[in-house]
Amino acid sequence: MTIVSDINLSVNKGQAISIVGPSGSGKTTLLAILAGLDLPSKGQVWLADQEITSMDEDARAQIRGEKVGFVFQSFHLLPRLSAVDNVMLPLR
Repeated sequence: MTIVSDINLSVNKGQAISIVGPSGSGKTTLLAILAGLDLPSKGQVWLADQEITSMDEDARAQIRGEKVGFVFQSFHLLPRLSAVDNVMLPLR
């Protein structure tokens, strides 16, 4: 089954984009592929001038940690922490 196909996307440094569509249309899968969390069955993904689809998981994790940020739909903030402390928590 094909989830996403024929995607050609370029995002410049400092540019903001939105990926919108109905539930089940492949938005989350596309974002996971763009961040190197998942690999496409064919094609290439470039992130920060590096072709990440040929990298191993450790290399993809390193570039993801340096260049990618996520705000998930269900972001599960800890209510006892301030907003700043919630943001800093993954850094610990």
